[in-house]
Amino acid sequence: MVKRLASASLTLLTAACLWTICSAADEPGRRVYEDKCSQCHGAEGRGGTGPRLVPFQWSEQRALELIRNPECDMPPIPASEVSDTQVAQIVEYLKTIK
Repeated sequence: MVKRLASASLTLLTAACLWTICSAADEPGRRVYEDKCSQCHGAEGRGGTGPRLVPFQWSEQRALELIRNPECDMPPIPASEVSDTQVAQIVEYLKTIK
């Protein structure tokens, strides 16, 4: 009985840790996306006044090019507003959305 309880507790603890780690990993990208992108591209990149972004298909480099030098009506976003690191975080976040 004690062994089962210990095993179940360990399993639950492991699952909770993994959930926390995974949630923390996409948190910066989600925050930056919500602050800088969601006004036009909608919640979770599902579209708004700007086009839908998910499923996200661009590489980090291509996303950076499109953000700095858009091929559409989107205004360019300079590195002073969104850093290259933040663009990478946004890309990683958008790739997690199904």
